[in-house]
Amino acid sequence: MTDILDIRGQSLSTLLVDYAVCRSCVIVDRDTDRMQVGTLCPECGASSPGALSYFHLQVDTLIDLMQEIYHSGPTPRRGHESPAPARHDHRLAVVIFFCTLGEVLLEHFLREAMMALDLPSAVQDRLLADNLYAKQRLEKVFPTVTGTKWKAAMAQLAPAQQPLYSNTVEFYLDAVEARNRFLHDGNKWAIPEEMPEKCIRAISPLVSLFVALHNSIVRAIYRREGKPYYMTAP
Repeated sequence: MTDILDIRGQSLSTLLVDYAVCRSCVIVDRDTDRMQVGTLCPECGASSPGALSYFHLQVDTLIDLMQEIYHSGPTPRRGHESPAPARHDHRLAVVIFFCTLGEVLLEHFLREAMMALDLPSAVQDRLLADNLYAKQRLEKVFPTVTGTKWKAAMAQLAPAQQPLYSNTVEFYLDAVEARNRFLHDGNKWAIPEEMPEKCIRAISPLVSLFVALHNSIVRAIYRREGKPYYMTAP
């Protein structure tokens, strides 16, 4: 199996966020054949009218930027032909983009849930504007729109995946703390040297977590209400 860090000639987004949503049963999976009109959904058996990509362009762009920056070399110092040493400070941006990726995925999920509940756009915007930070959105907006707290929602996911998801969330929170210390205190040493690599490796489980939450929570809302799926605006 190819190590994700060895992938250079192909955009990571094409490998990690190739998820599609069935318009009939609202499951999100990697069966991209459902994009073709007439393909039968393996979950519900419905004939596809042409499925939708689940994630928006922002997610693809952030992942591809992380990949590009991780593999780009440090900039040479002025007057020197060889690159500056060895901490690879350019990779600090990988951590910043990873933290942003988590924020984008969370907002996407929350908007998906609010759309499923038919909350007007103005109400959605106000809820998110009044809770700008990820912690506020997890502690206030998430239980408001899902009817369950974050940890309880995590506990409802597939037991075999829970350790991976829990470790990913824990790492994500560590990355956010390191990013904040770097940005607010100007301390580049707040970000451990190995963290950019760990961020690249954490992309797939982070994306997978929000897909699992969609299938557990958002899909259940649509099935309960018996209404068709429609995509959130980017």
